[in-house]
Amino acid sequence: MYSGREVTSKARVLEKPEPTYTEAARKNQIVGTVVLRAVFSLNGTVTNIHAVSGLPDGLTERAIAAAKQIRFVPATKDGRTVSQWMELQYNFNLY
Repeated sequence: MYSGREVTSKARVLEKPEPTYTEAARKNQIVGTVVLRAVFSLNGTVTNIHAVSGLPDGLTERAIAAAKQIRFVPATKDGRTVSQWMELQYNFNLY
């Protein structure tokens, strides 16, 4: 497992789906940012996702679900495909 500083080329995100609001979060007018830490694995899947900072009313869970759908090119180190830790941010705004 490598950080962004340890790889030759970082994982490159091709598609990052946006999470949707839950009804409860919309009703309670929850806004803010969910910060996640995840492994962008060498086999092309996002795994080991956990919240660094979350939001209530299901928004953290929606951000995690969106993160699982990210498409990316894996990181490389010295010509080999490797897994890399990355931090993700999802902003929730009503307007």
